[in-house]
Amino acid sequence: MLNWSQQLRDMDDARRQAYLLAAAVATVVQLGLIALDLQTHNWIDLISSVPGTAVTMAIIPAILRWKVPTTVLGYAIATLVTLVELAEFLPYLVRPEVKPQAFFSFVVVTTLWFGLIPMRFAMMLSAAAYAALAALVLSRTTYDLGLLIYLASVTAVVGVVASFGQQVSAHQQKAAAFQQQSLTDALTGLPNRRALLGELHVLWAAKDTSLTTPFALLMLDLDHFKAVNDTHGHTVGDQVLQALGPALRGLIRSADILARWGGEEFMLLIPDTTAQGAYSTAARLSGLVLDSSAPIPGVTFSAGAALSHEARTLDDLLALVDARLHAAKDAGRQQVRWDASPVPSAGNEESAVFN
Repeated sequence: MLNWSQQLRDMDDARRQAYLLAAAVATVVQLGLIALDLQTHNWIDLISSVPGTAVTMAIIPAILRWKVPTTVLGYAIATLVTLVELAEFLPYLVRPEVKPQAFFSFVVVTTLWFGLIPMRFAMMLSAAAYAALAALVLSRTTYDLGLLIYLASVTAVVGVVASFGQQVSAHQQKAAAFQQQSLTDALTGLPNRRALLGELHVLWAAKDTSLTTPFALLMLDLDHFKAVNDTHGHTVGDQVLQALGPALRGLIRSADILARWGGEEFMLLIPDTTAQGAYSTAARLSGLVLDSSAPIPGVTFSAGAALSHEARTLDDLLALVDARLHAAKDAGRQQVRWDASPVPSAGNEESAVFN
């Protein structure tokens, strides 16, 4: 699998794990507060704490089961927790004092805002929530001004740390996006020459170790593609190039990498395969005709194929598949060749022409 796509998945997995950790910690703390309320027979606080605890606990299986992007998941979690905590704050409007649980809930909610939603909105919400909480506390006959100042300091620290974290995350996302663009062919959406060469270098470096099994490489070239451009125009020619990927995807494994090499040439990398597996894939591709969904039905391709152990160097392997591609063209096109000689040797499976 290409490195850039793995990086994107790793980043999303890291966020999902962070959400799980935050939900787990919040659940433990909330259960502790509920236990304290039970011991002190504080039924009013207990009733207001149970819904929030239930929501926090429900977030954990939701994160594990929902396969939506973490950006969407983050907004959903932030909205749900905010509504629940707002409901828990309502009883303080009529109580004679604001208890420490309210300050803890404020810290939890603001931390979620800074971690899950854009920084600008998180700062606005946190400032408004702090102003409302401060007004509520100061309206009581007795209050702890030092605690309010401490809470403001904690909120500021959380905001600064979260801002730095969001900047790092945004930079990583942009870097991954730029890397994806640099490794993707703009016309077909397939990996480009640079991406495939990167994969080939990794596989070639590991091919003589016990870490990987041999791989196969096929160089494909659309037959009579110049005539397609000359007759139908370059727009149709581009559509034919775009149709090749979907036409082949159902015939190859998900681990196989189809890349645009240049012009009408493509490369198919078959990693971790045996000779028999590579021959089987080549047999499915040989003689393939682009179906009626293609811009010009009936377009075919030729290919030259080789196994990794057939060459001493990677450059030799690339030259070998190129030579066998030319042999397929000279032999009449619309075929995959494993041999570059004009006439295949009878009885030699590796020299067979699949057509």
